[in-house]
Amino acid sequence: MQNSSERLYFIDNLRVFTIFLVIVLHASLCYMVYAPQWWYVVDPQRSFVFDINVLLIDIFIMPTMFFAAGYFATPTLRKKGTGAFWIDKGWRILLPWVLGSLCLAPLIAYMIIFSRTDTPPNYIGFWFGDFWGPYFQQAHYWFLGVLTLFFLAFTLVNGLIPRVFQKEARATQPSRWLFPAFLIITTGAFLAGNLFYSADAWEHISYLFVIQPARIGIYAAYFALGIYSWRCGWFTAFGYRPRPLGWSLAAVITAIAYLAYRIAHPAPTELIVKLGWGLLQNAFSMTTFFALLALFQRYVNQGGYWWRRFGENSYGIYYIHNLILLPTVYLLRPTGLPVLLKFVIVVLFTMLFAFVFLEYIVKVPLRWRKGTIKSPGYPSNQKSD
Repeated sequence: MQNSSERLYFIDNLRVFTIFLVIVLHASLCYMVYAPQWWYVVDPQRSFVFDINVLLIDIFIMPTMFFAAGYFATPTLRKKGTGAFWIDKGWRILLPWVLGSLCLAPLIAYMIIFSRTDTPPNYIGFWFGDFWGPYFQQAHYWFLGVLTLFFLAFTLVNGLIPRVFQKEARATQPSRWLFPAFLIITTGAFLAGNLFYSADAWEHISYLFVIQPARIGIYAAYFALGIYSWRCGWFTAFGYRPRPLGWSLAAVITAIAYLAYRIAHPAPTELIVKLGWGLLQNAFSMTTFFALLALFQRYVNQGGYWWRRFGENSYGIYYIHNLILLPTVYLLRPTGLPVLLKFVIVVLFTMLFAFVFLEYIVKVPLRWRKGTIKSPGYPSNQKSD
């Protein structure tokens, strides 16, 4: 079995790629033809290409992030103990969630009004007024709240029945029924929420958690799958390694089927149509997720300098990206540039500006203070939540 201290670089690298896709998704929302009415900034120049982007990318990126969090949950808890585990999560997840939801999400939500009127209301008045009414949300910080909830449930179950999370003595392969069962579970979770809410609806629970009812169960399933896969030694020398060709072909087929179904049934009301939507969506999500795992393990399983630097900053990039992306979209609106060029500028500028800001403005003074400035190529101290 693979040495437990050996770094699974491909999971970190996949997480970097996923954060990049989050930026692509949020930029696409600004330029899609059928953008949500509540989306923060919408450019009058639009293309249906970006609708396709949103329909596809939106499905698998968050399951990937929840899986990665679940995969490293047990070894991190075992290494640190419950107290240190939660001190770490408090600083890295809980506190950023609270600050982001209370201080930054109102600023992002304010862009809905600011970008649509020549005389926007006073921001402070909005923050303490309408934000807590029809404009309430947690922006992209909802992820941290749900992740906190999952870690809490994980810690409680681990305290009650720790043997459930005990790693197998030898790596085991998934049974032939695992993937069909997982597809049934995620489809059932989707349908349970979709019976009462639209597939893309957002709801808040007493202002504390912001969730999508049709997806929250899916995210929990991927988080649990991450825990299970670590327990079974997946991705190690003798563990399960998904095959790139098979999963990639399945991803292409399910993507085409799901996309055609979504376009044909944009807002289904019949139960059987909702079931078909849920089945195809989750088949596409699962096959694409495993295809990405397979491709990254086969071809991007190394800790190159730039992968490590972006990996160490990936969380920070996720945290601040909308604060860069949305003003950039707003400033580019009157330029008259081709919509595709605007999109490329927004995506690249957001990713690179966030990285440069974090790597060379925020972190360099901290490294000088700690005496840890080193030449390029120094070992990454990246952590995996």
